[in-house]
Amino acid sequence: MPVLSTVGGASLRAFGAFLHGSGAASFISASGGTEYNDPTDANFKIHEFTFSQPFVISASPPVATIQLMMIGGGGGGANGGGGAGGYIYRPSFSIGVGSYSVVVGSGGVFSFNGGNTTFSGLIALGGGGTNSQGGSGGGAIGQSGGAGLQPTSASGGFGNKGGDWGYSEGNDGGGGGAGTAGSIPAGGAGRVADIINSSGTAQVLAQGGYGNQDSTSFALPAVLANSGNGGWGGGYSGISFQDGQAGIVRIRYKFQ
Repeated sequence: MPVLSTVGGASLRAFGAFLHGSGAASFISASGGTEYNDPTDANFKIHEFTFSQPFVISASPPVATIQLMMIGGGGGGANGGGGAGGYIYRPSFSIGVGSYSVVVGSGGVFSFNGGNTTFSGLIALGGGGTNSQGGSGGGAIGQSGGAGLQPTSASGGFGNKGGDWGYSEGNDGGGGGAGTAGSIPAGGAGRVADIINSSGTAQVLAQGGYGNQDSTSFALPAVLANSGNGGWGGGYSGISFQDGQAGIVRIRYKFQ
């Protein structure tokens, strides 16, 4: 240790902080995604991920936690509505210095499941396409709606069953949502985002897509990108279908 023996006390403390970076900081310092200050509390920062990339923590206190919201990609609609991506919220998730892979699930195309969203061992399951199980289940054609698997998965969270078939042509189930199950033809309700967006809007995310109802037509809704919403079945005769929407990850922490 001859070199260290010649270093002053302040330098030794700095060297120790370098070796034990997580204990040197009073607050988390991180990068990745789109960063913005919480519109409701300027002491908190939020990172929003709409595509896959790393979340890197360069410094943190010895015991550090974040708030975490993540949603899988919504299932694609056909005659039955697509199920919403599984929704996970952790109000206090332990974390430390390091690089964390963030994978954002894509939306499912015509009747196919959405992709999974993953972060630090947690999996928000993609929503079910028509007749399929998923984070929330897809709406049914000719059978029962798909099961909502997110609540019973190892990661827990929110998701519901897709709506059942109505036992006649053109009466198909809506996809399940994070808030409620699907019905005929309505999709299940979503959940108000637990971590707010940059404009401070109280978004409702992870909604199930509408199914198909005989003799009833309705216009497809405007797309809400990175909502995890299930795709709509398109209305009477299912003449137009909508893909599911990609998922999202938001991370919130105190930075000052």
